[in-house]
Amino acid sequence: MKAWWESLSRRERFLIAGGAVLALALLLHALAWQPFQASHRRLRQSVAEQRAELAAMRRTVEAIRRLEESGKAPTVADDRSLLTLVDQTARTAGLGAALKRVAPQGENRLGVQFDAVEFDRLVPWLGMLERDHRVAIVNLSVDRVAAGRVNARATVQGRRP
Repeated sequence: MKAWWESLSRRERFLIAGGAVLALALLLHALAWQPFQASHRRLRQSVAEQRAELAAMRRTVEAIRRLEESGKAPTVADDRSLLTLVDQTARTAGLGAALKRVAPQGENRLGVQFDAVEFDRLVPWLGMLERDHRVAIVNLSVDRVAAGRVNARATVQGRRP
């Protein structure tokens, strides 16, 4: 290799060395700089999206605080116990056949178990509990058993109006 290099004219050596430097620069650009820039753009976009989401959350928190202070925050419409509320709303939502157990777990807290429940019915029911009845979902465990069906265990807690 050394003999080959020395057999080249000075101009050929300069062209080969320049080509090698250029190839190395292009390789560094393609393998290091370009992925770094793409990642940097994605992260900047993600930060912007998360800041916008945080601002929306802060506005929502302030709106909730104003509602609570004005006394217009949603409250439970009746005086049913948490056990009765969960049982009746589950049956109304068409989850009665899958509802296997509702058991107290301390003051104002229940464990709820569903077997082979339709996921598309379970999620709206949980949302309705939180939204309309001020029941917090403390813990939720969902395991898929078949297409569209899951076994679910939840711990729910009633909130004070």
